[in-house]
Amino acid sequence: MKWALAAVLAARAIACQAVDDHIMGKDLAAANPVFAAIDPNLEIAPAPLAGVSRVLHAQELVRIAQRAGIEVTAPFSDVCFDRATEPLTPEKILPVLRECLAPEEAQIEILDYSRFAIPHGTIEFKREGLSPTGLWRGRVVFGPGRSSPVWAKVRVTEQRTWIEAARLLETGKAIDADQVVQRSGPRFPFGIQPVESMDLAVGRAPVRTISAGSPLFASMLVAPREVDRGDKVEVEASSGNASIAFEATAESPGRMGESILVRNPENGQYFRARVEGKGKVSVTK
Repeated sequence: MKWALAAVLAARAIACQAVDDHIMGKDLAAANPVFAAIDPNLEIAPAPLAGVSRVLHAQELVRIAQRAGIEVTAPFSDVCFDRATEPLTPEKILPVLRECLAPEEAQIEILDYSRFAIPHGTIEFKREGLSPTGLWRGRVVFGPGRSSPVWAKVRVTEQRTWIEAARLLETGKAIDADQVVQRSGPRFPFGIQPVESMDLAVGRAPVRTISAGSPLFASMLVAPREVDRGDKVEVEASSGNASIAFEATAESPGRMGESILVRNPENGQYFRARVEGKGKVSVTK
């Protein structure tokens, strides 16, 4: 810990030279003319991470000079290196985002983005990094196995058509054509989308109350019940070749093919019946 603190203090005391993936011989020569004869392509050390300085102390410089056959005639001073960085800008981000969404013709508006400097490298964004809230997470790849996170806050839209409630839609009640309206305009194009056709909404029933102006999603809608609790239903009871028909009262709701509880108003008895259609049930013995 003391050594790390000393390195930080030393780096602050001397000017640092920017490098990319490695500290090369040419970088060392630029920092100290004594190393002018060193192989410019010699890799001296890995570059530090962004925001961290790497100090080569005098003793280490002496060893490097000796290995390179450079005569040491005077004491060395420490030299410092930082990883080269650059600001992230919308101009750098936007082409990457557009390529990520191709071939869709979605409109992309960058509202905000990470403001810290990034290492020289390749900016990467993937579609799965985009959330419905518009936060898009990506990274900058700047070396083998090395990357730094970046993000952008975006508004992504595409012209879409959808169905929305024209007024309050009540739970379980079949939707009439005058209760919904078709809209067109820019919407977030990914993820679950609202229904686009009136045919997919009219006649179906909401599973919960839907407020006016809300888009309708398929998960909100179910086929309406053919029978509701309290409805008068026509009962067809059959046994072998014999059958009778009479009117009864539904004591539970149901859809086509479901079994519901029915009460015979003549004697007050309850029995189970199968829903056959709107207001129709059957009993088979």
